Amino acid sequence: MHSGDAQRQWFSEMIEMLRQQWTPGLSWTELAHLTTQLDTMLHRIRRDRNIIPPMCTCPRCGTHKRSRFTGISINATILAAGRFGIAPQTEVKELSKRWTKYRKEQGLDHYGKKTTPTTAS
Repeated sequence: MHSGDAQRQWFSEMIEMLRQQWTPGLSWTELAHLTTQLDTMLHRIRRDRNIIPPMCTCPRCGTHKRSRFTGISINATILAAGRFGIAPQTEVKELSKRWTKYRKEQGLDHYGKKTTPTTAS
């Protein structure tokens, strides 16, 4: 495992997939599908390269343990398109705002899945 791989979220093969599949005007469904593909690739890379989560210390109790890996959200995919020069920053900023609005209107989580409503006690 290379130094820093445990904290890395975007590997070169994922960036290449994003470059190949990103097109202006992707629908939310297409963007969610691309994000799922990238997230699956990330999990496979971590498994194949035996990358384990970094250690962290609980600020309350001081316990030293492994943290958990997070997945790739739809907004992370949008922002990565800008970060890696795949889409112009102006487009990325606007798309990110539209995604946030759409996600809230549709009751979706950060990964594009329907959230389960919670009832107040």
